Amino acid sequence: MGMKPSTVVLSLPVTELDRSLLFYRDGLGLATSGIDEGIIAFELPNLSLFLVDHREYAKYTTRAGVPSASTPAAGACIISCAIGSKQEVDDTLARATAAGGSVSTPAGDHDGSYMGYFSDPDGHLWELVSNTRTEAAAAQE
Repeated sequence: MGMKPSTVVLSLPVTELDRSLLFYRDGLGLATSGIDEGIIAFELPNLSLFLVDHREYAKYTTRAGVPSASTPAAGACIISCAIGSKQEVDDTLARATAAGGSVSTPAGDHDGSYMGYFSDPDGHLWELVSNTRTEAAAAQE
C-alpha cells in the first residue's frame, strides 16, 4: 500500500520575507494573508506553498537530523505530507529506505504530531506528519 497524503506542503527557505512576499504576492499574483510567525503561506490547488524564514527553516532541518547552512542552498526545500496514521508514517519510512532513501531521524512525537523524515536518493528532504487532524481527514475518505 502506498502513501496517501491528504495534504502536501512545499516549504522553501527564504532570506528576506518581505522581498519574497512582494515577489510571490505582487509579482506572481498569489493570494496570502501575509507574514505570520516567519512564514508566508499560499494555498494553491492541491498544494500549500510555505515561504519560511531561513532561520526558522534551519530549525526544521535540524530536527530532521540534517545540518543546515546559515544561508539556504539554491533549490533547498522540505516536502511535507499529512498522512492518516502513525503506522503509515512508519511504513512509508521503511519503503523509502528499501528504495534507496535514507532516514536521518527516527519517527517520533513532536509538538502533538507523529513525524518522520527521510531523504530521497538525491537528498531532497521529506517530512511525514500524522496527528488527530490528518487521522480525521483519512477517516473521511
